[in-house]
Amino acid sequence: MLVHNVDGLDDKKLNIYRKKSKKTQILLYDTQRRVDDFINKIKYRKNGEYEDIPHFVISKLGAIYQLFDTDYSSKTFDIPNVDRKIIKIAIENLGWLHKNTITGFMNNWIGDTYRSEPHIRNWRNYFFWDKYNESQYDSISKLCESLCEKHKIEKKSMPSHALNNGVSKFNGIVYKSNYSDIYTDINPSFDFTIFFKNG
Repeated sequence: MLVHNVDGLDDKKLNIYRKKSKKTQILLYDTQRRVDDFINKIKYRKNGEYEDIPHFVISKLGAIYQLFDTDYSSKTFDIPNVDRKIIKIAIENLGWLHKNTITGFMNNWIGDTYRSEPHIRNWRNYFFWDKYNESQYDSISKLCESLCEKHKIEKKSMPSHALNNGVSKFNGIVYKSNYSDIYTDINPSFDFTIFFKNG
């Protein structure tokens, strides 16, 4: 499994919490934009003081990028005892889509164009979704397996993206949408059966 650094990103300048903490969860969520725009957001938003930074980003091509050490943490839900136990993986995905009545193409919430067939399912007031692909699934599965072994996280995952009131106590792989119904990631096109098939 090849893990890349992000060009032009100095992890020493990232706005993260640099005290080691025990990890019990891997949190998957979407970039909700193209990967280059997502990286630029981390670099430049709030003049370099942006706080919601993932440990890893997985591109549409399945490339894995590491932004900072998994022993450390960053702000996610602004609840320190939750944030500090999470390893965050952002997956390149445009999220929910809507049809542009002028062009006929699908767009996400910031206007990125989606030219493939969307996943169709009515969920959380949206109907069309960007799909994840096999290259991403392969990288997600391998990375999660490796992180579970390294950090002694249980090799299990939430079975769906639905809201789960007990998610903060779960040891394993979770999705941002498990934490609150305001989140639409991981979206309904995700294959929740990809984990730990060899174990």
